[in-house]
Amino acid sequence: MLYKKNLHALATGVISLFIFTAFVLILPGKSSASDSVAVLPFEINAPSDFDYLDTGLPTMLMNALSDRGINTADFERLTSIIARDEIRHLDIQSSARLALTVESRYAVYGSFSLVDEFISLDARLVDGFGEKETVPFYIVKQGVINILPAVEDLADRIQQELIREDRIASIDVQGVRTLDPDVILIRLRVQEGDIFDPAILNDELRRIFELGYFDDVRFEVNDTPQGKELMIIVEEKPLIQNINIQGAEKIREKDVREALTTRTGSVVNPGIISQDLARIRELYRGKGYYNASVDYVVASVDDRRANLNIRIDEGNRLFIQGIEILGAENISQRELRKEMATKRRGPFSWLTGRGVLREELLDRDAAAIEAHYANQGFIDARVGQPQVDFQEDGIYLTFFVEEGPRYRTGEVHFAGDLLVSIDELFEVIQMDDLSASEDYFNRSIMREDMNSLADFYTDFGYAFADADVEMDIDRENRLVNVTYYLEKNRKIYIRRVSIEGNHRTRDNVIRREMRLSDGDLFSGTHLRRSNERLNRLDFFESVEIEPVQTASPDEIDLVVRVQEQPTGILSAGAGYSSYDRIFFTGMIQQRNLFGKAYDLSFSGSFGRRTTSFDLGFWNPYFRDSNLGLGTNLYWIDDEFFTYDKETRGGRLRFSYPLGEYTTLFWHYRLDKYTISNLSSRAHRDIVDLEGDNWSSAAYVAATRDTTDRRINPTRGTINTLSAEYAGGIIGGDDNFIKYVYRTDYYRPLFWRTVFHWRAQAGYIMKNTSEDIPNFELFALGGINSVRGYSARKIAPRYEDNEVKGGDKHFFTNFEIIFPLNEELGLMGVTFFDAGEVWDKGEKVDFDLYKSIGAGIRWYSPLGPLRVEYGYGLDRLYGKRESKVEFSMGHIF
Repeated sequence: MLYKKNLHALATGVISLFIFTAFVLILPGKSSASDSVAVLPFEINAPSDFDYLDTGLPTMLMNALSDRGINTADFERLTSIIARDEIRHLDIQSSARLALTVESRYAVYGSFSLVDEFISLDARLVDGFGEKETVPFYIVKQGVINILPAVEDLADRIQQELIREDRIASIDVQGVRTLDPDVILIRLRVQEGDIFDPAILNDELRRIFELGYFDDVRFEVNDTPQGKELMIIVEEKPLIQNINIQGAEKIREKDVREALTTRTGSVVNPGIISQDLARIRELYRGKGYYNASVDYVVASVDDRRANLNIRIDEGNRLFIQGIEILGAENISQRELRKEMATKRRGPFSWLTGRGVLREELLDRDAAAIEAHYANQGFIDARVGQPQVDFQEDGIYLTFFVEEGPRYRTGEVHFAGDLLVSIDELFEVIQMDDLSASEDYFNRSIMREDMNSLADFYTDFGYAFADADVEMDIDRENRLVNVTYYLEKNRKIYIRRVSIEGNHRTRDNVIRREMRLSDGDLFSGTHLRRSNERLNRLDFFESVEIEPVQTASPDEIDLVVRVQEQPTGILSAGAGYSSYDRIFFTGMIQQRNLFGKAYDLSFSGSFGRRTTSFDLGFWNPYFRDSNLGLGTNLYWIDDEFFTYDKETRGGRLRFSYPLGEYTTLFWHYRLDKYTISNLSSRAHRDIVDLEGDNWSSAAYVAATRDTTDRRINPTRGTINTLSAEYAGGIIGGDDNFIKYVYRTDYYRPLFWRTVFHWRAQAGYIMKNTSEDIPNFELFALGGINSVRGYSARKIAPRYEDNEVKGGDKHFFTNFEIIFPLNEELGLMGVTFFDAGEVWDKGEKVDFDLYKSIGAGIRWYSPLGPLRVEYGYGLDRLYGKRESKVEFSMGHIF
């Protein structure tokens, strides 16, 4: 029996297969005999009491076979033929002849025996045509009562044997050369032992062909005594020898290949190749090539091998050239576009990716526009699905808006569990201010109020306090009245604080930053502060503090989950200045030594005129107390224009917290410095210091830090007031008192930008009659003060133009920090700097040196990278300056 499907004549093959299958199903057998069974009399080997089984046993077997859908011959006719032909003994030949006489294919004969308590049926199934071997059956049961069950078992075994020829005995695959036969076999629904069904096989043939690996698939079926042997014969498509990418210019060929799942050495599969082409198109769309077309050609090398040629027509790169918001009448389109993540092309699109269409953001942008309307009082505003138009010069987006009426804020009420007075609740929210000023309703402020109220209640110990809201819309007067519903739930205590994920950092390092501990009353403020303090350690990639329910409804556990990150730093930097020319810096540091938060570092700087080394150690919690303790040893060699200065010394440092945000720092330093190699132009102030000198100084500072994180903060302030006392009662050759105040202010702006303002002012004075060394006086310039001017060049000078330094200084920096690529940690910065240093006795006039500039800051996996260009707006001693300075590092 043959079923064939040809790739080049698919329709004809299917029709032929259908006709052929129908023909097989109606084709008659070798004779007119049906597949019925002739049940012959059984020989009874038992006492005379069982003589009734001579006819009763065949009758029971015929009934059992009929129940199983098997036709049987007329028993009375059989017995009459046996009597007529005087057949005394039944055997295989006589049984076969009797079966054909009554138009049956098969005959069953045998014997029944009773031995002691056991009965046995010994039967034979005979093929009347003699094509199949005679099959014996032997069934034994205990007890005469089991005669009928024995007959039923015999009927079951006869049925199984009769249908064996209609079952699939084996399935084999021929023709595979590259693929494993299991590629076909594991996808087959029909299995060995299943009933042979041509319709099912036709469906299997189609499914194998649809795998895409074969040019031709056909089935061959052979009859055997064990059943049907199914042979699947396939003709494989050629093997891919090479994959050639043609036309990839704007996107690297390597990136295109990475999008492919098809590999050399695999069999050509049009379905998989089509999926690969779709991936390539999506790759191009993601880069702005929306008109890119991709197709392929399979070029034969020989009968078994072929080259896959993928052809790409990239087309022009399309950027978003226009965004129009139709229906926007009360809010400007410019204001609405600020709320969108999708932007038009700008001058820095090559760097930021701005202007490239990301279709998955369109729904987000529509929701953002709708939310902005709701925050401006348009609570019924709706934004439809945007329309995208691809034109030759770019992409044009159109959003459709229905604004609806505008509503003002009405009355504000509270209901539910009120723990404090209404006036105190009004201090927590902002909506009452909108109501008092009859301002427009703002949905985002309403949500913020709900969060603020719930957080407010957590500070009373109600960890699961809830705040809901009901809006009463007065459409006639166009007012939205708001009622906040407060539910305090239970007061909650902390049963246990557990820590997970700290493989290196010790538990006590984490616990001392927590503001909640075992047995404490829950506080949302303390929970948030604990999270802030753990993040400020900068030991962890992520910090999560999860409240977990316990068996007691009044207690919860706090699970602190941290994911540690590298805390070792190996940094290197380079720069250029008119003083040192090219200089290099480096540092190796471990900020979490032994997992105890110890900070050990060694740094060095090498330049044309300056060489320095510093070895430092810091323990922020000495013996787990609040006292911080550390030390530094330093070595500094400076080659000034008219003298050299070598400094060797050390510093003993301390700290102690004065509150949650304020810390007191103090240290004592003692160093020996040597002035040598004086030139004839050296000033008298320096000549007087020639030789060895000692500097003994005490320093104290108070710092208040409320920023949200230690590195790259986005909000908060840092204020530091310091004083340094040298000489006098603590000895030493240098005598002065130096005061410095510094402030940093961070505030988030629109578009995830951050405003940063820094200002610093300082004053130094004598504490004896002796002069202050000029290297202790103030001088500005460089990447950390007034950018665009050389380091320490903004300062009063001697008559020979050598930098002298001043006793007063002030500088300020204004920065706008904005994200260029948040996923990469790439930030941009623009700045305005100003500063000046005044000489002793000189009046402070605030005629400052100013500069502007821009830069890039990259918090990369390899460490922080800072590149900044400053342009001096004022001439410094007759010369206008500009500087590019940079530094970079590596974290391990």
